[in-house]
Amino acid sequence: MLKRFFALALSSLFITGHAGAQTNEFYKGKTLEILVGFSPGGGYDAYARALGAVIGRHIPGQPNVVVRNMTGAGSLRLALFLADAAPRDGTTIGIFDNGLLIAPLLKPETAKFDASKLSWVGSVGKDTQVCMVWHETGIASLNDLKNREVNIGVTGTDDIRYMSTAMMKNVAGAKLKIVPGYPGSTDIRLAIERRELDGVCDSWQSLKSTKAEWVQDNKVNLLVQMAAKPHPNMPKVPTIMEFAAPNMKTALDLLVSPGESGRSFVGPPGVPADRLEILRRAFDASMKDKEFLDTTAKSRLDVEPMPGEEIEKFLNRIYKATSEDVAMARKLIQ
Repeated sequence: MLKRFFALALSSLFITGHAGAQTNEFYKGKTLEILVGFSPGGGYDAYARALGAVIGRHIPGQPNVVVRNMTGAGSLRLALFLADAAPRDGTTIGIFDNGLLIAPLLKPETAKFDASKLSWVGSVGKDTQVCMVWHETGIASLNDLKNREVNIGVTGTDDIRYMSTAMMKNVAGAKLKIVPGYPGSTDIRLAIERRELDGVCDSWQSLKSTKAEWVQDNKVNLLVQMAAKPHPNMPKVPTIMEFAAPNMKTALDLLVSPGESGRSFVGPPGVPADRLEILRRAFDASMKDKEFLDTTAKSRLDVEPMPGEEIEKFLNRIYKATSEDVAMARKLIQ
C-alpha cells in the first residue's frame, strides 16, 4: 500500500507539472487579440491600446498582442461575439460598454448572454457617466430641459449612454430626443461640434482625457451625473439620485452600478482556469507597468484597477437583484 501511495503521488506530481508546463508554453508563438466594442479615439479604445502595448511581456511565452475594433449596436455585437463565438482558449479578450453588464437583466430579448458567466480578467478603473449639452444650446441646468427638447446621441439602445439618457428623461422629466446609431464617443462628439446633436451622456473619465478642451474651455454644460455619490471632480453637478422619488432609488442603485466595475476586460465563458489565472495576473502586473502608467498619465486616463475576481463577486451580487427592482429599473430606462 505504501508503494502504491508513492506511485500515485509521483504520478500526480508528473501530471500537475506537465499541465503547468503546457500552460507556460501555451502562449509562445501565439497572438492575444484584444477587441474593442467602439471606434478608435474614445476612452475604451485608449485603455485597450495602452494595455495591449504591455500585457504581452507579462504572459509566459510573451505572445504577440493585437488590438482590433469591433463596432456595432453600442458594443453589443462584441459582447455577443465573446459570449457565443469567440475562441475559448484564452487567446481572445475584449472590452465593451459597462452598461451591458446589467443589460441581460433589463433587456434579455436583445442582450442574450449572462455577464456573470464570462471570464473576467480585470478592470482598469471606475466609470462615472455625466450628461451634458453644448454651451450654445442655452441649457444651463437639468431643470431647463423640462421646457425645451434637445437631441442626445447614443451608440445603441442597450448601452450605458442610452440608459443614462433614458434615466434623465424618466427620472428628472427632461425633454429629450434620443438619436442612436453612432459607432462610438468620437463620432458623437464630432456630431455635437457640427451641431447635428445637442449633447450626450458620456464617461467623465474619458471626457477629461480624450476631450479635455471641452471641460477646460467650458464648451459643455454638465447637467447630471449618474452616480449614487458625486465624483470628486464634479462636486457641484447633481446626481440622478437628487431627482428620484423614494421608490426609485433601489432600482437606480442597480442602474448606476456598472460604473463600479468601469472599464473591464473580459474573455468568453469556459476559458481554462489556468489560462484565465495567467491573464489575470498579467493584467494585474500591467496595471503597475511603468510604460502603461506613463502612457495613461500622459493621456490623463484614470487608473484604479479592480481584479477579475472582484468583478465576478460584483456581478454575482448584481444578478441576485429582486424582480421588483429589476421591473422598476426597466421602467426607468424605457
